[in-house]
Amino acid sequence: MKTEDFNKAVQILTTNNQIKVSFNTPITDNYSSVYKILIHESNAAVINELIKNGYSLSMCPKGLSVKKY
Repeated sequence: MKTEDFNKAVQILTTNNQIKVSFNTPITDNYSSVYKILIHESNAAVINELIKNGYSLSMCPKGLSVKKY
């Protein structure tokens, strides 16, 4: 994910105070491969806004991973 895409996603996420998110979460307890943005709890409005702005969301064992290609 490009820096500007990461910053835009963080901007979208911070519009709501009812969200739990982590950054650079290791995929397999090793920082060589990480989830840049991982949503643990959110409401539908934030999810819809991310999708509307072209982000790809996918479930993983640790939460909802946010990506942009």
